[in-house]
Amino acid sequence: MDKMISLFDEFIMKAVTMTESMLESDYSETNKLEDFTQNRERLLSVLDQISQKIDWEAISIDSRNELNRKIEYIKNLDVKLLTKLQGHREEVKKEIEQTYKQKENVKGYNLSDVK
Repeated sequence: MDKMISLFDEFIMKAVTMTESMLESDYSETNKLEDFTQNRERLLSVLDQISQKIDWEAISIDSRNELNRKIEYIKNLDVKLLTKLQGHREEVKKEIEQTYKQKENVKGYNLSDVK
């Protein structure tokens, strides 16, 4: 059973590391963000499978509290990540709007009048 707990803890730490590294990213590489979400989904699926095999009643309260604290930390990181991603989405949206407006301005410019 200790092996499963240590494995669970190891995967939680991987989730923390992945999320922290993504928080530091500038999101300019969309492939990196896509890879992160796919890998994160797989990692959380593995964590779920491991947690189902653990007899949580047999685990000491201190160990459970420590794991719960790490899970809460991941949740807090997720909130920060979502906030940052929403900000990035707004920036991209503004850039697209500006590009579209510039395109429309150029489209309306009549070059046949220039001498």
